[in-house]
Amino acid sequence: LSPVGIDDVDFEYEAFYLGLGGEGSITPQLRYLGEFVLQLGESESDPLRGAQRSENIEAFAARTQLAWYFRDENRTSMHIESFFGSGDRDRLVTTDTVGGNAPGTTDRAFNSLGFSYTGLAFAPAISNVIVFRVGAMTTPLPNSATFGGLQLGLDLNVTSKILANAPIEEPTSDDMYLGFEPDLLANWRITSDLSFVARYGVFFPGAAIEEKDVRQFIYLGVNLSF
Repeated sequence: LSPVGIDDVDFEYEAFYLGLGGEGSITPQLRYLGEFVLQLGESESDPLRGAQRSENIEAFAARTQLAWYFRDENRTSMHIESFFGSGDRDRLVTTDTVGGNAPGTTDRAFNSLGFSYTGLAFAPAISNVIVFRVGAMTTPLPNSATFGGLQLGLDLNVTSKILANAPIEEPTSDDMYLGFEPDLLANWRITSDLSFVARYGVFFPGAAIEEKDVRQFIYLGVNLSF
């Protein structure tokens, strides 16, 4: 390949999104949520693998959730959720132009503009990943004068690639399994205008992750309303 200068590379990426979703109640205690997003447009191919071409983007993502509300005095709820974004096996990097889509192929890597909770410590972009989550939340001491406003929760996340030989936003092998992460959360309304928030997540890498160190995330915050 002949050298490619930065001035010779076109980084144009034009995409638009079509979304369809809904949420509601199946029973007074059981709620559902679902949405589907189709991404279309044009992106420029990888300049390091031949002459750049403008290629079609045909990518998609989806999310489903079921939530059960126990309607007890502890305000306990449980939820099951799954969401994913499509990947592109001929990309070397899931989001960039350099190392991106191969010339002469459709770009199938989903690029998200919004936010979806993919874990605290791992938090991958929704591109060539599928996340399964189960979680629960409760108020353990609803009648306590001090801790009546304390809400505790737990989320368990399992993440995998959709295409084993397609990239995510960090180096991986051709294995599918990305890892497992439990997340703990606490919301404590101390007074009517003072609240405390805590989050802790720990990610245990799977076979596909090249960096095998356990990752941790801690967040503490205080909110004062005027």
